[in-house]
Amino acid sequence: MQFRQHQREAHLRTARLLGLFVLLLLGLTITINLLLALLYKLLVPFSVGFPALFFETNTGLVLLFVLGGCLVESQRLRDGGGPRVAHWLGGREVRNPDDATERRLLNVVDEMALASGQPVPRVYVLTREDAINAFVAGWGPEDLVLCVTRGALERLTRAELQGLVAHEFGHIKEDDLPLSMRVLSLVWGLSLVHGYGQTLMAPDEKGHVGPLAWLIGLVFSVTGWLGWMAGRMLQAAVSRQREFLADASAIQFTRARDGLGNVLRKLWHDQQILAGRMRHPAAGMVSYLLLHEPGAATCLSSHPRLSERIRRVCGTVLPPMPAPLVHIDKVEPRHSPDSLPPVLAAAQASPQALAQQARQEQQATAREALSRLHGRVGPTEHRLITLALMMNIHNDKERALWQHMAEGIHDAQRILDDVASLPANRRVPEFERQTALIAREPIEQRRALVESARDLLRADGRVSPRERLWWLALRHRVSERQNRQAYMRPTTGQGQDLHQLGPGELSCVVPLTTYLARFIPVEEGPEGWAAPSLAWFRGVMSRCGQQLDTQPGPAPDADALVHALAGVQELSWMLRPLLLKAWVEEAVNHSAQGVLSDQTADALRLAGGLIDAPLPPMLEAHYPKPEAKA
Repeated sequence: MQFRQHQREAHLRTARLLGLFVLLLLGLTITINLLLALLYKLLVPFSVGFPALFFETNTGLVLLFVLGGCLVESQRLRDGGGPRVAHWLGGREVRNPDDATERRLLNVVDEMALASGQPVPRVYVLTREDAINAFVAGWGPEDLVLCVTRGALERLTRAELQGLVAHEFGHIKEDDLPLSMRVLSLVWGLSLVHGYGQTLMAPDEKGHVGPLAWLIGLVFSVTGWLGWMAGRMLQAAVSRQREFLADASAIQFTRARDGLGNVLRKLWHDQQILAGRMRHPAAGMVSYLLLHEPGAATCLSSHPRLSERIRRVCGTVLPPMPAPLVHIDKVEPRHSPDSLPPVLAAAQASPQALAQQARQEQQATAREALSRLHGRVGPTEHRLITLALMMNIHNDKERALWQHMAEGIHDAQRILDDVASLPANRRVPEFERQTALIAREPIEQRRALVESARDLLRADGRVSPRERLWWLALRHRVSERQNRQAYMRPTTGQGQDLHQLGPGELSCVVPLTTYLARFIPVEEGPEGWAAPSLAWFRGVMSRCGQQLDTQPGPAPDADALVHALAGVQELSWMLRPLLLKAWVEEAVNHSAQGVLSDQTADALRLAGGLIDAPLPPMLEAHYPKPEAKA
């Protein structure tokens, strides 16, 4: 089922891209015909009509150049993959370098590959580019390449280089590369004539350009300008959310936001002084792939504004930062355990490498456990798995009650062990998968599950605020309302923003936010709320138009919480995602090192499900994408 869903999403993205390409090609053909018709009338003003096959010939030539270029380049990219793109932009592969900056780059790539769980790409350096930039290209692990400009190597610190490389690994994780390669082939066809002209006009390595070649290139560039514009429109029309997802993934991989944040600030500074431009004439065709598009931001930019990306990464819009040359005090040895014999690799492994190896072993164990959980198809097994995901496995009383509920079930202890083996960021996605299956069962069995969950969570004599959130999420997901169209029901607050909420709407939003602040982003202690939770509450309230020093009221009881939740569920389909986004962004701002903990991310995801709001990219990046399975 996951494989089919993944396949449907890929087909849908491709269909949208092809549909947009057809529309642009149609518009380009009509525009060129109109311009040529106008030019003909200006040159031959007294003529009657147009020559035979005038428009047919123009249309045929346009289709020949555009579709022919697309087909040729698509085949070349299929055969050459990522290395072809790297060589096309003048990249040089880095294997066993003597240069300290290149050795540092290879080490950072190895580290980010381990941190992200993605394959190690071939590394190329764009030696002629002084700008700070990078991109990944390829169809899959077998032809994956990472290209980094020389300017990035020489002007970024190690932490900043980690942030840049982690961003590119975020694109690999989000499976952006196949779509990017298809966009590249279509843009190539649209920009074929203009790109050829730019190549003729480009200076050689000595900075010389022939006057005749420049003149011919100018003619081709002017002639193909409309196609180039259509290619820019195609790049700009593709969703920019992928950049925000990759930024969020970079923070997750590096566990810090200063690295990528400083890279974006340096890019902003280069953009302001016009030092961020790429020299290669084909850089515009691959702008969709780059960390940031060279040049000033326009309406046809393929990337979001740097100020918005900095705000999302750093929590506020920090000023641009100059990017001087970085002096490397210590030359790093090239560490590649895969290239050493196992005994030597183990002997020379650093504590960090050993920790990474342990994490890889844990990931393998988790994959096996998840596979066994997915293989259990009995309704009773689904309910036991759901209860195990909700409870605290280390709580003796809750575990004893669960084992009592599982009496007579074959291999029940294996179910509990498999749930315990899951990484923290897998529990809520698996909970959602299990409850989606349970929602199809008869109402009596679902009610029994909700009652069993209530008994299980209070087995130790108390129900914590976080456990009540899990129980509410279970009841919500398996109730009769599960099949409703959440975005089509009657709502309040249509067309408003959070700061425009009325008193009635605030009377529901404030108690629910107050309840969540008991464990977001930090669990409350015996003395009450933690300082980060108070700051989180005030940050959310300020976005809702309240004073920044708003004092929280008493936490709502069970009835008041259910009433507040029902009121928030009735907000408009535009307000609920804005509220969840405010919860998430303020949680990031007030979490340690700007990184959501697993407990905070789970609570926000459960709360988002309760109010039927889609996950913001910053929260979605915390969780692994569903693995494609046959």
